[in-house]
Amino acid sequence: MEAPTNPPLEVTRQAPVSTAQEMNAIVLERHGPPEVLRVARLPIPALQDKGVLVRVRATAVSPGDCRMRARKPPRGAPSGPRRVGLDVAGEVVSVGKAITHLRPGERVYGFSMRAVASAEYALLPGSAVVPIPASLSFQQAAAVPLSATTALQALRDVAKVRPGERVLVVGASGGVGSFAVQLARILGADVTGVCSARHVELVRELGASRVLDHGQTDFTQEKERYDVVFNTTFARSFLACRGVMERSGRYVTVALPPPLMDLVASRLLPGPRFQMASVHPRGDDLRQLSAWIDAGQLRPVISEVFPATRFAEAHKACEAGRSGGKLVVDMESLSIAGGAL
Repeated sequence: MEAPTNPPLEVTRQAPVSTAQEMNAIVLERHGPPEVLRVARLPIPALQDKGVLVRVRATAVSPGDCRMRARKPPRGAPSGPRRVGLDVAGEVVSVGKAITHLRPGERVYGFSMRAVASAEYALLPGSAVVPIPASLSFQQAAAVPLSATTALQALRDVAKVRPGERVLVVGASGGVGSFAVQLARILGADVTGVCSARHVELVRELGASRVLDHGQTDFTQEKERYDVVFNTTFARSFLACRGVMERSGRYVTVALPPPLMDLVASRLLPGPRFQMASVHPRGDDLRQLSAWIDAGQLRPVISEVFPATRFAEAHKACEAGRSGGKLVVDMESLSIAGGAL
């Protein structure tokens, strides 16, 4: 039986949508495998002064989403159904009193670390939401916010990549890695990518001057030296990579938490620095990424698009780890979804 659909929401500037209205949302009530995901009815979020209510048209699935689903929630976490997903691409329904840079009906994208994306409607901070580049569809836009911002902040702000430096990207075909290859090039670096054999041509097309098939070449045993090693996976530790780094090199990882031995080595051993990078939603960063997209310097790579009714399957594909680029979910079918996925 079809789940009930929402009546059209009134598009307003300041008046919040009544929380008496409900929406379909993909939720989990307990941690576990993808099969724990199901469709439930939840209240539509109430508008806040600094918030933007977005009709979600597409989202993406990341390894972090899968880990959040599989792990037991931290002590003190709110009980009840929890949404998943961080990336949001959609249309503005209404904006809070403090929001002046967006208007109802505008196509926008952004992300929130509060996991609000797996629903028909999502409330995001206005400071983290910007217009979608005209060249991107909702599905393409959903692949950008979290992964591209992660790569940008890690390379520019943490590694502080400079023109002419040599950057090695481990996991160069993944969601973060595919953006990292392109962004390192934009920052002026010479890029080497490490990926599986089936994605070598993709990584080369993204701008890597050299691509290593990790099934054939162990880069940690090579004579090449790098100024920056950017690790997007759990495959290679700081200790394993020290031998291919310049003495002034920087090893930056977004695979958290890192091995304990990496933390110990970073304190005791001289030479290359060990750094961890976390991501923060910033509208200015997303606007910069949009400018590079508009200029044709940056593009999202999408491995597969799933309908919302196959949300659990998207999680399974993400956990299998064989995709090149991002896994995207088209949320249009969520309005008619019901029960288990």
